[in-house]
Amino acid sequence: MYNILTIKKKEVLIIEDCNLIRKIQKHDKEAFDTLVRKYYQSIYSYCVRRTGDKVIAADLTQDIFLKLVKSIYDYHFIGKFSNFLFTIAVNTCTDYYRKPQRYYVDIDSLQASDEKPTPIEEVILDEECKLIKKMIDNLPDIQKDAIILYYYHDMKAKDIAKIMGVKLSTIKSRLKQGKDKLEKSFKEEGYFER
Repeated sequence: MYNILTIKKKEVLIIEDCNLIRKIQKHDKEAFDTLVRKYYQSIYSYCVRRTGDKVIAADLTQDIFLKLVKSIYDYHFIGKFSNFLFTIAVNTCTDYYRKPQRYYVDIDSLQASDEKPTPIEEVILDEECKLIKKMIDNLPDIQKDAIILYYYHDMKAKDIAKIMGVKLSTIKSRLKQGKDKLEKSFKEEGYFER
């Protein structure tokens, strides 16, 4: 019963996307706004995980949706729309890292905080999240993208393969290699032993 309901829900989502895209291709601005609202948070969170910077992620997310505006009129209903959108996101983030980087200081982060110190558990959790982020950042981009899409966006390996334009076996290999490198890094940090 659960599998049938899950399949029905996915079919409904695909049909909703198709209807929205058809309306957008007929220049319906509200339909585009609906599509952006539907996917904005998911794309933004991917960019945050990919870059580690909320300001850069917001800029990249804007770029991704601008690219979507240009390409949606040529979109053909083959596969899931989310795969199409994440392909744009992966390529945009990859292009960002190919460009020479400019570094800016976030003025807000320099201001003194009036907030009370967080409990020790939150500090420890924050440090662990930073460590995980650092370890993922140390992976090669092709493994990093696969890990982020698989674990943080709950995508299947076959969808990641479509997004990245490679074979399923290649994605499975990248996921395994990435997981092995992360496990090795955790062991080196003394987090767990086999």
